[in-house]
Parts: sequence; structure tokens; C-alpha cells
Amino acid sequence: MPRSKSKIKTQSSIAALVVGGFVCPVAAEATRTDFNLASAPGIELFVRQVEDVRAQNRRGPVLLLHGARVGGVASFDVDVGEVSLAEDLAEVGHTVYIADLRGYGRSDFPASMTVDRFASPPAVPTAVAVEDVKAVLDEISARHANEPIGAMGWATGSHWLAATEAAHPGSIDNLVFYNSVYGGGGEWRLTENFAVPGAPATFNYEKFGAYRLSDTQSLVGRWTEAEGISEAFVNRYVELAMEGDATAAEREPAAFRHPSGPIADTLKAVHEGPLYDAGVIRANVLILRSENDFWSRPADVETMARDLSNAGDVTLKRLPGASHYVHLEPGEGRDRFFRIVTDYLDDGHLDDPSGSDGAKR
Repeated sequence: MPRSKSKIKTQSSIAALVVGGFVCPVAAEATRTDFNLASAPGIELFVRQVEDVRAQNRRGPVLLLHGARVGGVASFDVDVGEVSLAEDLAEVGHTVYIADLRGYGRSDFPASMTVDRFASPPAVPTAVAVEDVKAVLDEISARHANEPIGAMGWATGSHWLAATEAAHPGSIDNLVFYNSVYGGGGEWRLTENFAVPGAPATFNYEKFGAYRLSDTQSLVGRWTEAEGISEAFVNRYVELAMEGDATAAEREPAAFRHPSGPIADTLKAVHEGPLYDAGVIRANVLILRSENDFWSRPADVETMARDLSNAGDVTLKRLPGASHYVHLEPGEGRDRFFRIVTDYLDDGHLDDPSGSDGAKR
């Protein structure tokens, strides 16, 4: 059976206190309302709505979707250091939704993550993730009738969004594909970390099982020396990453569970080919990649741009000098990232896509 979770209130002094759907502003510009949404039988998804009713311009709804390890609040709404992407998007007029897929953050775990790690296949493969994403998009559509829906995923989050749009064309209007693997093109630098030796497309199930474990060091080890990242921010990021797993503190060192299915699918995609048909996607698509990203590859940008034959606008944009975590790193790189993303989510086009770091297809 899925685990039971108690709702965890937002801690930020700039946030709103939410109790049972009742929003009590605390000298806030943005208010946060948390709710649960049914997906598959027995699976409740956590969703947070972030809105600024005082924003001068009203823009369409935007879904922000986490990647393969950390849930949505840690990914997009850390309340330390003024780097909440959700709050920034709300301030320019979007109604923002942050969702946790099953097995992540504050959403229910699937049954395969509540038993021995080696009792079930890798948890939450792409097809299962698509089921959850579609449930969230349907809810957003019902709340915002006739408004264009924007969406951005971080790494695997973009893979899930694109796979959902491919399975249900027209579900997303403006899609930002951010630091994500698409498929084909050969080598992936993380293959040896996750694959069976000598079989690069095969996930090392005997090592990891249905779900993996991440402790603090593995979570932030490649990131803590980035400019502008404070100790207070890192501590809060780790706390938010851990909080969804009630068993995290029982391990030494403390570690939280997250599904293996996304990694197994990524290995298949990079070594065998894409896991969905980008040719049926109808959304406008911005393919956004950080120059120093360790997850995605230039080949993913090239092959996806080639395959988006029925999409609306397709724009490629490179972020010079930026890392995988650029949306969480204060400074010029994040400012550039935000300008590009808000420009595209506004109407599915960039005002100025030209330049050495960007191009139209």
C-alpha cells in the first residue's frame, strides 16, 4: 500500500500559511496553496499552487516538474536565498503549479517502493510518470479553461513532459525542455555509474534495485562550491529533499528513497533511441541547455530539434558557462535563464532567438 504522509507547511517567512486549503497571507507577495490530486488508484499526488494576486500582468498557468531524484519543492521553491523559481514566475503574473510524481517529495510512494528494493522492477518508468503528469495537466486545464498551458521540467522532468505531450498531443502549449536527455547519439558520461558493465543500455538492477538512496553528500557533492550558494541554502535544500521520506532518518547516514525507473529509461534512450515519438508533439518547444550540464548532451538538442516535425515554434538556446543547477544559482547566469524562460512561456516564442547561443530550427 502507498505510504501515508502528513502535510508539511511551508516554512518561509515570505510564504503563505496553508491549512486545509485556507490561505493565510503572512506579509507575502506570493501565496502558496497545497493540495492533493488523485492519479492511479491508491496514488495521491502532491501539488503546490503559487500565485501573486498583485502581479501587474496576468499570464497563463505554468507547471514545473522535478527531475529523477529530488521532489518539486526542493527543485523550484526553496525558501532561502531568493532563488524560488516558482515565486519569481508568480511575480511576473503566472499561476505556478509544482507537482510531485509518485515516489517523489510529498506524493505517495508506489507499492514497489515500500518493500524490499529487489522485490520489484525499477519503480516509476516513463509510462507510469506520464499517467501522473497527465492527471496534473488535466487539473490545471480544468482550473484555467481556454488558457494556454506552459510547462518546464528539470532534466528528467522535461523528458516526462515531452513524453506526455507525445502521448496526448495538445496537452501542453509552450514547453521548455531544460537540460534533458532525449535519445540517440551514443555516449553518456553517467553510463558507467548506472549500467551493467559491458551492457551500456542495461540498468544495473543488482546494484540499485527498484529504488535508489541518496544521502546529503551524494545530493550536493558536485554543487556546493558554486558561486553564491550559501550554507543556509544547501541545508534547506537537503531538508526539503529528505522530508518526503519518513524513513530517511532511520538510515546512517540519513538517506531518502527515489525511483530507479527514470535512470533505467535514460540508459535506454541514450544508447538505443528516444522512448517517445517527438514527431507527434504539437507544442511550441524551447530546447534549453546549460553549456556545462553533466546530464544532457549536445546530441540531445540536435536530435530532438530534428524530430520535432509537427511542433509549433522550435527554438534552441544555449546558456554559456551555466551548470545543471543554473536556476538555483544566484547571479548573472540565473538572470539570463529567467529572462529566456519567461519570454518563451509568455507566448511560445523568443523575442530575440538569434545570437551565438541560440537559434531557430
